[in-house]
Amino acid sequence: MLSLSALARVPDSKAIRMGAKNWWKAIGVAIVMLMGLAPVVAQQPELAALLEVMEGVVEVNRVNTEQWIAVRVEAIVGVGDRIRTDTTGEARVTFFADGIETDIRPNTEMRIEQFRGNEQTFELQVEVILGQTLQRIERALDASSSYSVTTPAMSLAARGTQFAIRVEESGRSAMLVSEGNVEAANPEEVEAVAPGFGIRAESAGELSDVVRAATFEALDASLDGCSAVLTTIDDVSLNVRQAPSIDAALVGYIAAADIDILIGVTEAGKWYRIEFQGGFGWVQSTTAVIDENCAGLRLFPDDVAPEDASLFETSNGTSPQESATSGG
Repeated sequence: MLSLSALARVPDSKAIRMGAKNWWKAIGVAIVMLMGLAPVVAQQPELAALLEVMEGVVEVNRVNTEQWIAVRVEAIVGVGDRIRTDTTGEARVTFFADGIETDIRPNTEMRIEQFRGNEQTFELQVEVILGQTLQRIERALDASSSYSVTTPAMSLAARGTQFAIRVEESGRSAMLVSEGNVEAANPEEVEAVAPGFGIRAESAGELSDVVRAATFEALDASLDGCSAVLTTIDDVSLNVRQAPSIDAALVGYIAAADIDILIGVTEAGKWYRIEFQGGFGWVQSTTAVIDENCAGLRLFPDDVAPEDASLFETSNGTSPQESATSGG
């Protein structure tokens, strides 16, 4: 980590190719590379980070410029700079040598929004515009320090943690936490995400449920459900209940052939969550065949709370009467 003013005083022009552990000692060409960056702020100087090319094509767009510049080995980046990779490119941005860095995956674009202060107390904010990144903070942050990531759909605040981010072309954003805790927020709501869990949000949409997931595929399967085929004897309809129990309120009926997506399953199995009349309901089945490409249905406790009945769209004001069916 260097302040922009310190970069201008370092004379060694060969150090730009030195390893990450020595990069802060000298970066003589850095003053040329940093022309156009925002001016140093009194008492809170803007800092610079090291960009390393891991493989493939990596480019930098300097703040207040239009041209993308290819980076071969290393470069110094600062506030306002954008970094992007192609289908083969991977890069790493080291903000502090003792364990605050971001890995940038292929087909990704990221911008440094804010980076100022010093090694003990600082403000760091990056924006993931598209693609996937892995954020690592391997030391405890000073109480006055902040590290946040913005995406088109939500903002993420972390303290001493490791988490991955994915942003799709639509702006839909997702986050998985592997260590520590991360707070996900949009203008309307805030959710705490613990290790082993993830969250997702559409651009300008609500935050999803926080669900257990170790991969983005598992996160999508938990939230979107998986394709499945259900059958019954003689095409008898299945009872749809408000909770996964034969004692739960009956909210309607559905033909097995009309179910092509399952949204979750109880830990004991055989009870499946489905979308039903504007909300969710539960059906019992021993014949469900789930798409083999499914990364895993979302697991619910066997005693999960009943679904919100106010979401159901009923065609009349009467309560459904239980039919003689084969499915709970």
